[in-house]
Amino acid sequence: MNNRFTQLRRHWRRLLLPALIVLYLLFLVIYGLLWQLKADQLWQIDLMSNFSAWYFLPALPLLIIAVLLKRSRWALLLLIPLLAYAVKYGPRFLTRGVAASANETTQLTVMTMNMLKLNTDWEAVQAQIKAVNPDVLTLQEIPDAFLKDVWPALAATYPYAIHVYSPEEESNMGFLSRYPIIEQAAFYLPDDFHLIHIRAVIDVHEHHLVVYNLHLAAPAFERNTSPSRFIGRIFPYQYSAYYRRWQMGAFYPRLAQETLPVLVMGDFNTADTSGDYGRFKASSGLQDTFAEVGLGMGFTFPAQVTLKQRQLPFVPLMRLDYIWHNPQWQALSAWLGGPTGSDHLPVVAQLKLVP
Repeated sequence: MNNRFTQLRRHWRRLLLPALIVLYLLFLVIYGLLWQLKADQLWQIDLMSNFSAWYFLPALPLLIIAVLLKRSRWALLLLIPLLAYAVKYGPRFLTRGVAASANETTQLTVMTMNMLKLNTDWEAVQAQIKAVNPDVLTLQEIPDAFLKDVWPALAATYPYAIHVYSPEEESNMGFLSRYPIIEQAAFYLPDDFHLIHIRAVIDVHEHHLVVYNLHLAAPAFERNTSPSRFIGRIFPYQYSAYYRRWQMGAFYPRLAQETLPVLVMGDFNTADTSGDYGRFKASSGLQDTFAEVGLGMGFTFPAQVTLKQRQLPFVPLMRLDYIWHNPQWQALSAWLGGPTGSDHLPVVAQLKLVP
């Protein structure tokens, strides 16, 4: 009896690693197929797409275990997802920036930051602004207290500034510039969806430039309205990015009317691994500055989490904040700012006008 139990245990030990590898590879294949075929129809795939860059991670520990156990055939199989990751994301870890010119008058350093409307760490926010020293700064979720206590002090560096209240968010949107603002407008996307955004035209050494500050709606879990009781019981709530897509669709016609160099900055609440990211890039004709010249994955959210009313540091899992540009700009470099007391990290970029 003991011998039989020992043999059975050895048998399961021998099969455990292959079983884990097969299940893992099946998951990748099925997810990949569903993504290609049903990405717009299955909310489960839409939700999972936010984290798809992480799905390659298990291949590494499984490969190490396979090598240590001398399971060479299984180790070779695990090279497939690792190679796929290297092809898809490897270029992001190579230096791709262009050297900036100290005398270039059409070069800008820009920064976007979601402050988090519950944030009270003004010192961290000011430290990041001072460290980067951007020419143009867009802010989302500005608390009222920041406008009262800190905003006036920024006027010495940024004499041209806009801030507008967004009732739906119960916070403010802001725009600060070293250069004169010659046009400004606050608007909704679309007109009857009350999340406010900013468009400004600035004069940089007699070059007129358009800068947008956008804050798109975050996806939410809504009650499942499926007519099937079975599905409704399994998934009482479903993931929905409807409002975000609605806003993106309303932005395209506005963007198409622009003839000047354009920068679109802000919190898009859209992971760069999601279908909406690809559709926005294709439909807008804009380029993602960090994807062009940034180093690394550039994850900006969540930089911290709230636990029992305490803010705790966290490892960002996705990229939600962007600096986009049209073909009249050349991206030089892009990087992430440091912690600001917000659940988002700031994004910074240097760009210059194409002659």
